[in-house]
Amino acid sequence: LEFLVFFPIVFLLYWHVFKNNLRIQNVLLLLASYVFYGWWDWRFLGLIILSSITDFILGQEIFKSQTIQRKRLFLILSLLINLGILGFFKYFNFFADSLVYSFNQLGIHINAVTLKIILPVGISFYTFQTLSYTIDIYRKRLEPTKDAIAFFTFVAFFPQLVAGPIERASNLIPQFLKKREIGYEQAVSGLRLILYGFFKKVVIADNLATYVEMVYNDPASFNGFQAALATVFFAFQIYCDFSGYSDIAIGTARLFGINLMLNFRTPYFSASIKEFWTRWHISLSSWLRDYLYIPLGGNKKGNTRTYVNLVTVMFLGGLWHGASWNFVIWGLMHGIYLAIQKLITNIFPQLKNNQFTKKRHIKIISILITQY
Repeated sequence: LEFLVFFPIVFLLYWHVFKNNLRIQNVLLLLASYVFYGWWDWRFLGLIILSSITDFILGQEIFKSQTIQRKRLFLILSLLINLGILGFFKYFNFFADSLVYSFNQLGIHINAVTLKIILPVGISFYTFQTLSYTIDIYRKRLEPTKDAIAFFTFVAFFPQLVAGPIERASNLIPQFLKKREIGYEQAVSGLRLILYGFFKKVVIADNLATYVEMVYNDPASFNGFQAALATVFFAFQIYCDFSGYSDIAIGTARLFGINLMLNFRTPYFSASIKEFWTRWHISLSSWLRDYLYIPLGGNKKGNTRTYVNLVTVMFLGGLWHGASWNFVIWGLMHGIYLAIQKLITNIFPQLKNNQFTKKRHIKIISILITQY
């Protein structure tokens, strides 16, 4: 309900009061983003501001440095500070509890030290987003911006702050540096996306969740068919929940003249696991590819190294999703699936590029196997 008051106020100020002043528009978006996030818990605003200050300064230093050693030093500082904050707040309790459990299994009893705080919302998303800035400057793919307001707004932009899409600095910052316009078609498409997103979330996901939670909370009271049905429902629940949010985020940004990247592209029609990860949470999978998989060597250092890289990246991708062994196992499973697919295509090169799935019946079978 608060958003129904917050959004029209920001929208009217943005387009009708400050329409002719780009800098004030950006200041408005930045303040609105901080209010949006701070409405949940104002104390965690300090983390976003700290990440923003850190990478704004370090980005300049990386760019100005004359030696590769100095550039690398500032990049490492960026990684340590950002990943240190993320690791402390998101993973400290997970690793502490896991350590205690391991010692207990060996008969050594130690007391756990856990943090009595909640996980900052969206920290995984804005951490990856701001890291893309310093890494791209280090790679000489991006020049640092001198506009602090534009950069801080890039980090905290409220439509996609909580759950993505994870934007690249090269796409989003330039949009904050130029005059923006909104036409009838752009406004209609933005509103349509918001409507689609709310339909997915409120009508589909939330109603499916009622049945899913009922079965998952007491599985012994239901038969196999009911449990299987709940699992199918859960697949659509999580898709409509997450993609629905992405639609709302993209549509809301579009109403401010800002274009965000596509985050979902009918993933359940994927004919392979590899294809699935080009359709599901695209902003994350492409981030993992560009900033982790390729730097590890990708598929350029032999087949064995490729398999290891795939499993490593998906393991870390699973851990990124949540600090629990469920997510670790889920990530490892997907890494193994990708490695197996890579192995099969290496043995049978004719299977590359989904040549066989061009036939409709084979594609349908491939889709069913992939989702199963």
